[in-house]
Amino acid sequence: MNKNLLFLMADQFAYDALGYITPGIRTPCLNQLAKESIRFTNCYTNAPLCMPARASLATGLYPGELGIDDNFCAGLTPESKTWMQKIRDTGYETSLFGKAHLHKFASDLRDMEWQTKGYGYDIVDELPGPRTYGIKKSSYYDYLKEKGLLECYCRDMEKRYEKGHVYDCSPTPLEVTDYADAYIADRAVEYLEQVSKESPWFCTVGFGGPHDPWDTPKEYADLYRNMTPPAPLKAPYSLNPNRPKGVYDEILNGKYDPGLTEDLRNMTEQDIIGLRRSYYGHVTLIDGQIRRIIGCLEKRGLLENTVIVFTADHGEQNGDYGLLFKQTFLETSVRIPLMISIPSQKGQSIHTPVELMDLGATLCNLLGISQETGHSSSLLPLMSGTGNAKKRVISQLFGETMLLEDSFKAVFNQAEEIYLLFDLNKDPKEQFNLAGTREAGEIEKKLRCSYDEWKWEK
Repeated sequence: MNKNLLFLMADQFAYDALGYITPGIRTPCLNQLAKESIRFTNCYTNAPLCMPARASLATGLYPGELGIDDNFCAGLTPESKTWMQKIRDTGYETSLFGKAHLHKFASDLRDMEWQTKGYGYDIVDELPGPRTYGIKKSSYYDYLKEKGLLECYCRDMEKRYEKGHVYDCSPTPLEVTDYADAYIADRAVEYLEQVSKESPWFCTVGFGGPHDPWDTPKEYADLYRNMTPPAPLKAPYSLNPNRPKGVYDEILNGKYDPGLTEDLRNMTEQDIIGLRRSYYGHVTLIDGQIRRIIGCLEKRGLLENTVIVFTADHGEQNGDYGLLFKQTFLETSVRIPLMISIPSQKGQSIHTPVELMDLGATLCNLLGISQETGHSSSLLPLMSGTGNAKKRVISQLFGETMLLEDSFKAVFNQAEEIYLLFDLNKDPKEQFNLAGTREAGEIEKKLRCSYDEWKWEK
């Protein structure tokens, strides 16, 4: 019998926002899943931003090749080739509940359902992101409206993003049962309660959280009211102040979002503590929803034949480096969790750096399906100890490219100059930027050659 596939994807879930990595964070379900999974401890997104990351994962192509450099472009086209199509065309029933974000949000997401189905999904109940639940129409928009909660939700979003501060961490006015991630889990459970036991299925559950806003329901936020979160990381110190400049510097100087920059300058240590507590509460809420979904499979006797994957599109800085959200190539923005639970296989940790896009070829390989999708390479040889991962890891955004090789991470700006350089073995918290220093000259030459080789290969 073919294996089933449950693909769980969270939005803006930092790699270390798990209890087995950061003590004090309550993720009992994900902790247990991790024990039973192959855990890739150094997985990197191919873009630290929603749509470019998700499009790259779906197609196995880099954001620069796709021409998808932000969340406002058209995104994938109806002609796009994806690994989800391969799974569907092999005879799997495929479904999507929650966020996909593979193309620009329509005013009503259901108007573009045909295109999302074209990417490989038979059943689609798609939601936008948390900031737009009350603006873009979807089944959840209708749910809030029918329950008389839409106006209340929209006022709360206006308070956070128009009249207040983006780091506002006051609880949502919604009950937990009406919160979007609980709604998404409800839809997934309803489907899994009746899905066939005889025919193979592939179900994607796309949680909108723990993406901002930091509006975790009070009962979950209260779990952390006495917790002292880890202190935020300091911004990297440039050993050569005359190094080249890039997007990271422009983000700090307000070019990309002047309003946000002003908010960041006003953000206090207590604000960061508050938003981190809320973020962890949201993580715990999602952990509980995943427990419900897996519990449904367990009750129906489907676990023993189901591959379960948990990952994210990118991380969240939560005050690290003096920043919020993502959009940088620093670790808490670009590094993500990835765990793959395979029936009858023991859990293990793999520390070799890998790319998120390789998940597509890996899952096809696991299911016995043709795995050729763009540059995606199956991780099964690495998982079985019979092969190696890619020589280098690549991530792209805003015309810049991050290259990670042999523990050195370099970021090339739009002029293809290295302006950020870290030795992650010696400096895992990225406190010292080596770019432009005499001592790093030979390393920069080697990384530049690797960068040129990568460009030639693709």
